[in-house]
Amino acid sequence: MLNDETPHGDAPDEPAGGGGEPSDRRAVPLEAISTRELLIWMLGVLGAKAWQGLGLVPNPASGKIEKDLGDAKVAIDAFSALFEAMRPQMEGQALRDTEALLTTLRLNFVEKSSGP
Repeated sequence: MLNDETPHGDAPDEPAGGGGEPSDRRAVPLEAISTRELLIWMLGVLGAKAWQGLGLVPNPASGKIEKDLGDAKVAIDAFSALFEAMRPQMEGQALRDTEALLTTLRLNFVEKSSGP
């Protein structure tokens, strides 16, 4: 979503596919990942945490919906701040996709905050 080079939703040191499936990927030391790649990965992590806090996706650890709007707000605010720091280094579709994701997260936060 953020660029075509970085897998989204996979931690740098997790096997591809998750769930304990065999993989040819090896753990990569954090020091071997460029700062730009790490920050883009963090945008994905913060986005995922925001969706969880909004109660729109289950917590992967428990498999349950656990709505926590305070946690969602922190994740969205951190996503926004990190995105602003990364904006000058992003362009094209990656920039548009990230802007759209931030807007969608914010709209969902407003909707979830005002409803039951």
